[in-house]
Amino acid sequence: MNTDKDYNDVDTISINTLYLETKLKEDRLKEMTKLKTLSKTVCNLHTNILYYRNASTKRGAVCYESWKCLIKSIGGSPNTWRELGCSLGVAQEDLNYIENSVKDDPPADIVIKVYMQNESATLDKIVNALEKMQRYDILKSIEEPFCNLSQYFNKKEDSGYQSGSKIRNKTIYFSNEVKNDLPAALNKNYVIKDKDPKPNHPTRRPPPNDNVEDDDNCPILFLTYTEDGLDTAINIQHYINDWEGQKVKVITLCNRKDQVYQNPEKFIRKYFEKADFIVPIITSGYLNSINPLSPHEPSTDDNLDYKYVNFIYNLIINYYIHATGCLNHKVRSVLPYGVNINVLKEITMYPDLLPFTHESNFNDHFKVFLEKKRSA
Repeated sequence: MNTDKDYNDVDTISINTLYLETKLKEDRLKEMTKLKTLSKTVCNLHTNILYYRNASTKRGAVCYESWKCLIKSIGGSPNTWRELGCSLGVAQEDLNYIENSVKDDPPADIVIKVYMQNESATLDKIVNALEKMQRYDILKSIEEPFCNLSQYFNKKEDSGYQSGSKIRNKTIYFSNEVKNDLPAALNKNYVIKDKDPKPNHPTRRPPPNDNVEDDDNCPILFLTYTEDGLDTAINIQHYINDWEGQKVKVITLCNRKDQVYQNPEKFIRKYFEKADFIVPIITSGYLNSINPLSPHEPSTDDNLDYKYVNFIYNLIINYYIHATGCLNHKVRSVLPYGVNINVLKEITMYPDLLPFTHESNFNDHFKVFLEKKRSA
């Protein structure tokens, strides 16, 4: 076999290769420089303009296209949304909530919505975060739609956009046309909308402080819940806080961290016995957590209420079987607003969690429960 080759043009080949490498580096440098200017291009645009929706207008089209391209690009690789969230200052507990409890929306979309609740949440900070992450592929994909967005909103000759937007500290944003539809646990301005003819009082995040001193004459409710029950746990504490003429202590493990950390099992047993009622918040996550056939992964969340759901449920079972002979005197479960239909089917398999009441009827039902308990 002839292995001789003609290397007469080896110098020419080397020169051409070197030229191509140099040209590629120059093109890459120009591209990087251009991407770096993208931050300045959108520095006066608040992130909430991405969520303006009106398909029949050019404004709606450029906003939607920029949003779609950003969310699709971030979602193209695993955990990019989490890294971006960290870079944008989203709290670790919020990122854990997004990962474990938000199922219907892309995590990237929720991260951007959480970030945009800040007044200073301009688009350039997203660009800078992606540059710091060295995600030039994402920057390249959003370059054109972001430039179109900037071009539309910064056209001096066309001030029509100001009919629906405002300028605050030289930042363009929408004040009323963009709704905040985040879950209550992530929503800084969460106010629950009453769904009952006899509405409960509005609630706001975070929950009130546990400021009722231990008193043998003060009724106690001990809440137990998983992540998807956090909103309802917060609501319950506010409902009771607004009751007039009746003091009720609401126990959650997170509100008593300092005491719980000393000896969690001892604390839980103590208040399990003292509580007038144990109040499980029945959600898909709660039922999955207490189901021995469901696969469980160790929790990395530092929320004590999530961690000790199973421990408290085992106390419920033992109390139900051995202390009362299968008569449920201790547990009064709550079903949150908008509970999944499967939860209603599954809860009938757990007689130790019955009876239950809907969150919309919490005030009326629990006042009766406590009154009967105290008069017994």
